[in-house]
Amino acid sequence: MRELQVRRLRELIVLLLVCLGLFALFNTPIAEGAVLLTTVAAMGVLGIALQLLRRGRFEASLLTVLWTMTLACTAVIWMRSGLRDMVVLAYPAIILLAAMTVSPRPLLCLLGVMLVSLGLLFWGELAGWYQPEAQTLGYGSYLNRALLLVLVAVIARTIANDLGDAIRRAEAERERAKDSASRLAFLVQHDALTGLPNRLLVQDRFAQAAARARRDGTPLALLVVDLDDFRRVNDSLGHGVGDAVLQRMAERLRVLAADTDTVGRLGADEFVVVSTELPDVDALAGFAQGLLDGLAEPFERDGLSITCRSSIGIAQFSRDGDAFEVLLNRAEAAMARAKAEGRNAYRFADPDVDIDVGEHLRLVSELRAAIERGELELHYQPIVRLASGEVGGVEALVRWRHPERGPVPPGAFVPLAERSGLIHALGAWALEEAARQVRRWEARGLPPLTVSVNVSPLQLAQGALDAVVARVLAATALPPRQLLLELTESSLVGDAVPLRDCIARLQAMGVGLSIDDFGTGYSNLGYLQRFDVQALKIDQRFVRGLADGPQGEAIVRAIAHLAEGLGIRSVAEGIEQEDEVQRLAALGCEAGQGRWWSEPLPGPAFVHWYQERERGRVAPRRAAPA
Repeated sequence: MRELQVRRLRELIVLLLVCLGLFALFNTPIAEGAVLLTTVAAMGVLGIALQLLRRGRFEASLLTVLWTMTLACTAVIWMRSGLRDMVVLAYPAIILLAAMTVSPRPLLCLLGVMLVSLGLLFWGELAGWYQPEAQTLGYGSYLNRALLLVLVAVIARTIANDLGDAIRRAEAERERAKDSASRLAFLVQHDALTGLPNRLLVQDRFAQAAARARRDGTPLALLVVDLDDFRRVNDSLGHGVGDAVLQRMAERLRVLAADTDTVGRLGADEFVVVSTELPDVDALAGFAQGLLDGLAEPFERDGLSITCRSSIGIAQFSRDGDAFEVLLNRAEAAMARAKAEGRNAYRFADPDVDIDVGEHLRLVSELRAAIERGELELHYQPIVRLASGEVGGVEALVRWRHPERGPVPPGAFVPLAERSGLIHALGAWALEEAARQVRRWEARGLPPLTVSVNVSPLQLAQGALDAVVARVLAATALPPRQLLLELTESSLVGDAVPLRDCIARLQAMGVGLSIDDFGTGYSNLGYLQRFDVQALKIDQRFVRGLADGPQGEAIVRAIAHLAEGLGIRSVAEGIEQEDEVQRLAALGCEAGQGRWWSEPLPGPAFVHWYQERERGRVAPRRAAPA
C-alpha cells in the first residue's frame, strides 16, 4: 500500500511541475512578473518535495506539495482576479487530495487558509479596498482554464481509481476472511487428513440423533472400526502410504455407510459410524459384515497390492447406554475383544464379557502415563559362574509399582505393552536405564558387568532396534560387549531379510545375543547356525526337572553340551537350592541365576549385595520368597 502511495505522489509532483511549466509558458507574454515568480517558486518547492520523497520522507513530501499548491494558488488569486479567478477551481482538487491522504488536522488547516482567503477577498471587494484585475478573454485564458480542468480531472480520476482499487481489495480481503473463517470452522470439526467429521462433530451429531431416538423411538447405534494391519503398513511402507491407506478406508466407509449415517475419524487408525437406520441386531450384524468385507478389498498403491482388514465393536442406544462417552467406551471394548479373538471380526458390546477388556484398556492408558512419568524401574538379578561363584553379569527385569494398584506383575503389563505398541517405548527406556545403571556401578567401584536386557519380538521386527541400541550406547558410553540382548526363540525362527540385516547391524556394533527360555519353543535349531549367539538360557522348568531323575538330567546335559560344542555359554535359570548348583555344574552348565543367590534387586540394593558377597560377610543362601 505504501509503495502505491509513493508512486502516486511522485506522479502527482511530476504532473504539477509539467502543468506549472505550461502555465508559465502560456502566460509569459501577458502575466505579471509576480505571478510568474510565484509559479517558478512553486516549481522549486515541488522539486524539494520530490527529493524528500526519494529519501523516504513520504509525509513531509505530501504536506509540502499540499501547502505549496494552496499558498501558490492563493497568491495567484490575490494577484489576479480574486474570487472570479479560474485558479479558485484548484481549491476543491486540493481539498479532495488532502481528504484522501492526510489526517484531519492538516486538512482543517488547509481548508481554513482557503476559507479565510476567500472571505477576505469577498469582504475586500465589498469594502472597496481590494480591486482585482478585470478578466480578459483570449486564447491564453482558454488554455489556462483547460489546463486547470485537465489537472483537476487527472487528480480526481487517479483518486477515484485508487479508491476503487481499495474497495476491491477490501472486498477480496473480506471474501478471504470469510473463506478462512469457513475453513477454520471446517478444520475445527473435521479431520485434516480424511475430511471426515472429528470426535467433536461426531459427538454433536450423536446428540441430535439421540434426541430423535428418545422422542420418536428411532434406532441408534455406534460402531467403532479399527484397522488391524495399519501398524504393519505404516512401519514397513512408510507414513506416506499409511496416510493413503487411511484416506482410502475413509472413502470406503463413506460409500458403505447410509446417507443419514455419520462417519468420523477418532484418531490414528480408528473410525466411528453413527448409524440411525438399522432397526435390530441382525441388521447391524449384516452392516458390520459389509464394512469388514468392503474395507478388506485390496487396492493398488505405487505398484503394491495393499490389504488392510479391520475389527468392529458395536454398542446400541439405549441398551448399552444413552450417553456418547458410555457407548463409545462400550464399542471400543467390544472392538478390543474382536481383536483379541482373532481380528477381522465384529462383536457387540456385552458388559459381562467386556469388563476385563475395559480393565485392560485402562491399564494400557495407565502404563503409558507410567512410562512418561518415570514410574517404572529395573531390578537386577545376578548371573553367577557355577565353577567359581564369580558374578559375571546381571539380568535387568522391569518392575512397575502402581501408585494405587501396588506392584503390577510383568506378566500382566508386558503383553499389553506388546499389543498396544507401547513395547517400543518401554524397551527403549529399559535399554538406556540398564546401560546407565552399569555405568553408575562402575563409578562406585564395581567391575564391568554384562547386563542382559529382554527384547520383544516386536522390537526386533518393527522398532528399528539397532538404531535404538546405537543411540543408547552413544548416550551412555557403555562398551557394546557389556550389553547382551535376550531374545526368544520365536524372534529368530524364520529367514526374513530385515531380521537378518537388523541382527547383523547389532552384531557389527559388538552387542551380544542370548536365547531366553531355550528348548521350550522350536526344535529347528538352524537359527543357531545363522546367528552368532553368545548364550543359551536353560529354562527353569528343566532345572525343576532335575528332580525327575535321569530324564531331566539328560535334557540339561544335552543343552549344555550343545552350547559347549557351538562355543556358546549356557546359563540355567530359576536355581533355588544348593544341590541344583552342584548338579548343573556337573552336567556342564557354565552359569546360573536364581533365588539361591538373590532375588532381583533395585540398583542401590544390588551394590550392597555385591559388596557384602565379595567381602565374604554373607554366605550364599536361599533368598526369602518375594
